[in-house]
Amino acid sequence: MTVATSPSPASERLALAGVLLTVFLWGANVVALKAVLGVLNAETTNTVRVVIAGTVLVALAVQAHGWPRWKARTWLAVGGVGLLGNTLFQAFFLTGIELNPAGVAGLVNGLVPVLVLPLGLLLGQRFTRCQGLGVAVAFAGLLGLLALTRLPGVSVTPTGLLWLLAAGLVWALYTLFNRPLSARLGTLPFVAFSLTLGSVPYLLYALPHLQFSGPTGAGVPGAVWLGIGFSALGANVAAYLAWAGGAQVLGAARTSVWQALAPVITILLSAALLRERLPISVWGMAAVILIGATLANWPEPGRASRSLKTEGRFQNTDEKAPPLQ
Repeated sequence: MTVATSPSPASERLALAGVLLTVFLWGANVVALKAVLGVLNAETTNTVRVVIAGTVLVALAVQAHGWPRWKARTWLAVGGVGLLGNTLFQAFFLTGIELNPAGVAGLVNGLVPVLVLPLGLLLGQRFTRCQGLGVAVAFAGLLGLLALTRLPGVSVTPTGLLWLLAAGLVWALYTLFNRPLSARLGTLPFVAFSLTLGSVPYLLYALPHLQFSGPTGAGVPGAVWLGIGFSALGANVAAYLAWAGGAQVLGAARTSVWQALAPVITILLSAALLRERLPISVWGMAAVILIGATLANWPEPGRASRSLKTEGRFQNTDEKAPPLQ
């Protein structure tokens, strides 16, 4: 009989550092992609990212767990869920980044926890009053941001916001469906093979559109390839490992609340590096959305134990696969 021991303060500090590193990488990823998309098209950018991240993650998964011996039905489920989180999400997400300032595009990270809750109702999941309040506040901020797009001089457009909302909605569905699969198959094998299989339709679509020169016909600057490499290895591989390690030590509830910081980092970096200057009203609505996301994701007493009892109903568990950006 084994007795569970609490993590040491040193391991908790290390885990928290990993979670904060992950949040920074996610926030910086949107800014990096915005800069890269000014030189290369979305198809080329995402193809290179997927090939790099998928290769590294599959290699890590096989090294740690061996080649999966899943049934054909399981492979289809992994590929189908991966289709949501990779082909559809990446197509919507990169379009949203192209059509919006990076600071606004980064709000996808804050919208996902908010969208997961009402979608979970369709699968029998319940949420608390605090979570419901968070959803209401976040949607109020989103409606306010949509209203601001009607004002002259605001670079955020209704179409751009709809693409971001579609990306958040698809990722929320992916999050709901990946929980039972990642818990049963293991998070690393699930994430690695769902990324690889789920990206196949996107890669087939992207092949005729690959671009290996800049807009003027000159070669692609090395900084652009470095940006793509950072997105693939930093925001996906390194962030995945750091987030998974943090969740294992701190628990999913304590780690997930930090996700709302990613859009804040995006906003700060987009202003500092991309010189984005948006009206204070836009940042105000963004703050309302993030406050709602924080409330919706705030850990509550007894929530973790309720989650474990209702894992089959897609509640949060410590086995939740971390998002890939």
